[in-house]
Amino acid sequence: MPTDAQTLPAGKSGGRLMLLAKLAVTLAVLGVLGFKADWPSLLARVADAEPVWMAAGFLAKLLAVVFAGERWRDALHAAGERVSRWLAIRLMFTSLFFGQVLPGALGGDVVRGWLTYRGGASSTAVVVALVLDRLLALTGCILLLFLGLPHLVATAPPSVAWAGPAAVFLLALGLVAGLQVDRMPLPDFLMRPPVRAARAQVARLRGALLSRMALVGLAHSAAVHLCTIVAVIAYAHALDIPMRPLDALAVVPMTIFAAALPISLNGWGVREGAFVAGFALYGLGATEALALSLMIGLSVTVSSLPGGPLWFSLKGRREVGRP
Repeated sequence: MPTDAQTLPAGKSGGRLMLLAKLAVTLAVLGVLGFKADWPSLLARVADAEPVWMAAGFLAKLLAVVFAGERWRDALHAAGERVSRWLAIRLMFTSLFFGQVLPGALGGDVVRGWLTYRGGASSTAVVVALVLDRLLALTGCILLLFLGLPHLVATAPPSVAWAGPAAVFLLALGLVAGLQVDRMPLPDFLMRPPVRAARAQVARLRGALLSRMALVGLAHSAAVHLCTIVAVIAYAHALDIPMRPLDALAVVPMTIFAAALPISLNGWGVREGAFVAGFALYGLGATEALALSLMIGLSVTVSSLPGGPLWFSLKGRREVGRP
């Protein structure tokens, strides 16, 4: 993995514009929601929150990081590398920490990939594992989305209830097509070394995606998102916000799906807007939904803090072993 690649000025300008656009979306949505929120009521709920339920919500989000570490371990195994469970968890906490510090969700992925590579993994395996990890995270969310779909269809307008499945269908078509590009015939003059390398990487990714470890990683991915649903329910109990578990199952996966879109800073703003819009279908006020979303966002930030000290335990260590 090269570390000395130079970026053209145009690329730098494009990156700054993208960052500014994400910042604008985040501030605009949070500004609108914040202006409409009943802050005295929100703060009163937080002040009177049940400590036990608050702790349960935070522990659920902390457990989600552990499951995400297991998913990274599975992705690496599917790509041909072996890491210990403890190393995978440290890598995930560290990437989550840098994901909060660096603008954009990809920042944490780049840090995790680099640290894994420096620990002894091949660059080819790291790239495959990073893409596979993202696909598993998305697929795990989709599984829970379809699990909550019957309840959503029964209570929401069709245009809202079927928006998620329609987006999933389009993504699935794109993924299937993308995984076949290495099998498409190309003229000889196009078969340059970079093209051959890219086609080989697609073939490796397809093989990893169809492996047994990818299936295990999918189970861990679903567990990550299930922890978020449990955290939302726990925080609702803590803040005395009426919510049925089925409501959370119907809404939270769609909010995770929306927050994963690269249109805001680390999902802030988009997640809050999705919470407010989604839980409004079940009679929840904007202030209550905003409070729940902010609790999830703050939990992610706080649970990432151990990644700072854990980063130092990874410096200069070569701990990745090949099977």
